[in-house]
Amino acid sequence: MCAAGLSLKASSDFQRISRLGKKWVFPSFIMQALKREAADAPFRLGLTVSRKVGNAVARNRAKRRLREMVRLCIAPEKLAGFDIVLIGRASAQERDFSLMKQDFLQGLEKLGVTP
Repeated sequence: MCAAGLSLKASSDFQRISRLGKKWVFPSFIMQALKREAADAPFRLGLTVSRKVGNAVARNRAKRRLREMVRLCIAPEKLAGFDIVLIGRASAQERDFSLMKQDFLQGLEKLGVTP
């Protein structure tokens, strides 16, 4: 279980969100979000970082930073019924953490959710 709620694991979930959800691109990550039919369903988070970002150490660092950003920015009950996928980009390793948080909050505003 991730810090913010349940985590997405199945490839089919990632593909469904990519195909049907909304997408926003930021310098350090790409955010994809999809509202599920059941509004009382728990918030689920999926994280992925491509091998293009770097070796395993670099990818894990990027994922840790993304996970911490989500944990600090939201309360899972506010995002009930949403599936969110964050795709880490190369700059997720070194970008200023406060700027990453601002980008994430901006993406939530576009989604219509205010933490």
